[in-house]
Amino acid sequence: MPVTRLLALNGNGGSYTAVAATIAARAVQIVEDGSVPGQGLQVQFPGDGFATTDTYPSGTPISIVGAGRDGLAGLPVQNAANGATAFNYRAADVYCHLRSASATATTVRVVEMEGNEQ
Repeated sequence: MPVTRLLALNGNGGSYTAVAATIAARAVQIVEDGSVPGQGLQVQFPGDGFATTDTYPSGTPISIVGAGRDGLAGLPVQNAANGATAFNYRAADVYCHLRSASATATTVRVVEMEGNEQ
């Protein structure tokens, strides 16, 4: 079953918002949710250490699909109950960093999918 959440993003003069895994997801779709006029998105991906900024026009969905044998796009935090200093603590995977492509803040809808429910 997909997990959907809304994230508020800063304008392009503000800091990026990290989009972290909340389930063991095989696919993720991110798009502006339409609660405010579309602004477009600035996105940084982990493949290059979040160094390159890509710009997506308003309304363009960003799809992230897991690769490799297990096909996982990301895993959530593990063993958080024992704290970040526990020997078996694992931070959540970050899919990307996001912010608005304009000076106006925006909101995105993040949909994480466990399987082929697209």
